[in-house]
Amino acid sequence: MGLLTQNSELKPHKIYNFAIPAWFVRLDGKVFKTCPNAGACAQVCYARNGTYLFKNVLEAHTKNLRLTLDDPVLFRVRINKELSQKRFQPTNTPRQLPEGFDLTDDIWLNDWINKGGSAVRIHDSGDFYSEPYLFLWFAIAADNPHILFYAYTKEVSMLKKHGHKAPENFRWLYSTGGLQDDLITDDDRRADVFPDEHAIEKAGYTSQDANDLLAILLKTNLVGIPANNIKHFNKKMAGRRFSEL
Repeated sequence: MGLLTQNSELKPHKIYNFAIPAWFVRLDGKVFKTCPNAGACAQVCYARNGTYLFKNVLEAHTKNLRLTLDDPVLFRVRINKELSQKRFQPTNTPRQLPEGFDLTDDIWLNDWINKGGSAVRIHDSGDFYSEPYLFLWFAIAADNPHILFYAYTKEVSMLKKHGHKAPENFRWLYSTGGLQDDLITDDDRRADVFPDEHAIEKAGYTSQDANDLLAILLKTNLVGIPANNIKHFNKKMAGRRFSEL
């Protein structure tokens, strides 16, 4: 099994994802935080529900984590070998994106769209748990300049400190509901989870629900995510968005 997979939401848009356990995991009897700056969001985290809790899925995500910790050089070699496969190469046919959205005028991103480049979402569960781990992903992105790597992250301080070192094909946005929300400014691209599409529009955000790539490709910095219909999570949210929890 490869390091990169496709979940049901990302597969239709030809997005691959890499996952480690969400929030925390026990390694050798000790708690290891994979999302060090998770806040209230941890109580309504979709990656701590459903198939993510299946034994085989959690074991696979934990195996990914251990590889990044125990042998980051081997991890880089293995993932680069995987990314060299034909399915990750540009198709030279423009990507099909949802209509009716005001998209970025970023030169690199538009070139990537027109060439039909592939995309890797780093962490549909988990986060950048350390600076060396973030730098590892910077290096992998630099090794594969034709691929878009992107991430939602609550590691605001870390990215503000080191984001200038990222290669052009590594993009991120801050995900609210964490311990460092106060560091997010109006100039920062950010995502917030809302009860529904109406709440997103009312707040002046634009939904990325039609295609997760909109999180990076929208011209606006205000990205809205409609909450998944998980009854006990909806009860905890009580009509609020993640930044209000």
